[in-house]
Amino acid sequence: MPTRPSKSESANQADTNHWANRQNGKQFVLVGFTLLALILSALLIWPFLSALTWAVTVAVVTHGAWKWLRGKIARPSIAAGVAVVAVALTVLLPVIFVVYLAATEILETARAWQEQSLVSWLNEKLTDFPRLESLWKRLEENIDFTAVVQQVGQQVQSIGTIVVSGIAYTVFQAALMLFVLYYLYRDENKGTAALRQFSPLTHDETERLLARINDTIHATIYGSMVVAVVQGSLGCFIFWVLGVPGAAVWGVAMGLLAMVPYMGTFMIWAPTAVLLALGGHWIQAVILVAWGLLVIGLIDNLLYPTLVGGRLRQHTVVSFFAILGGISLFGASGIVLGPVLVSTTFILLEFWRERSASATA
Repeated sequence: MPTRPSKSESANQADTNHWANRQNGKQFVLVGFTLLALILSALLIWPFLSALTWAVTVAVVTHGAWKWLRGKIARPSIAAGVAVVAVALTVLLPVIFVVYLAATEILETARAWQEQSLVSWLNEKLTDFPRLESLWKRLEENIDFTAVVQQVGQQVQSIGTIVVSGIAYTVFQAALMLFVLYYLYRDENKGTAALRQFSPLTHDETERLLARINDTIHATIYGSMVVAVVQGSLGCFIFWVLGVPGAAVWGVAMGLLAMVPYMGTFMIWAPTAVLLALGGHWIQAVILVAWGLLVIGLIDNLLYPTLVGGRLRQHTVVSFFAILGGISLFGASGIVLGPVLVSTTFILLEFWRERSASATA
């Protein structure tokens, strides 16, 4: 027959259970305070998320150049300072200048729309095309296009004014990005060591996760943004050669559309070619279509393998929702954060699948 525990054994068991309950309680409290601290820290960082994101992105993309510079300059602080100045001169200043130029052209285009009726111009050009003119007249009977154009012009002008007034904020975010970038360069080894130390994943999983994030950032910057900048620049160039007003604005628009899957530069140059043809400028229209198809349209297939190589390239549908969803959630930094978040989710799911498979083996 089983023996009944003595009073001393029962007391020891009760003390053990009490101690375990206290330890569990402390663990729950620690978890709660940790989650609260993480949430509050995220709220503190949120206003500066854009600057932090682009600082990390630039640090990852320029890592090879930084390693080369670090080998030439012994002191990390001086090398980091030189690298930050180089980034400011070669990347930030041109971007700010292009944004300012595009915003001012938007304002000028909006004023031109309000001063000279676009509808009157179309009515004049369509006189040579009776069928299109008849269709246009029917539409005018039901829609007040003059009022619509005036309203659109006012909206565009307000957007341009906001962009111009936001230059100061952009400069502040850029300065903050450079400040963070300096310490990312200087304290690179300490930062990566701390990241690996606090990672809840195994060493192998942490290295795979960092490699996936690195590949995603490279693929996003080189495979999407750099190609988009080249396509937008080529579009701006041909618009300028053909004398299309607002070439810089349309170049920026084509660059932005080129970054979004299922969209592209053709959404700008194709309607422009149609308008040129309707205006009787057939040679310019043919040149624009040929340039759009043979130069702008094929540049992705030529540049992407060279710039990205065998790095990660997400499925088109995944990229579409990752970029648009990222922009909707995080703003401009979502161009990078969206794909990174999706890639991180996929690799974490891979870790769970591998752990489940090893547990059942």
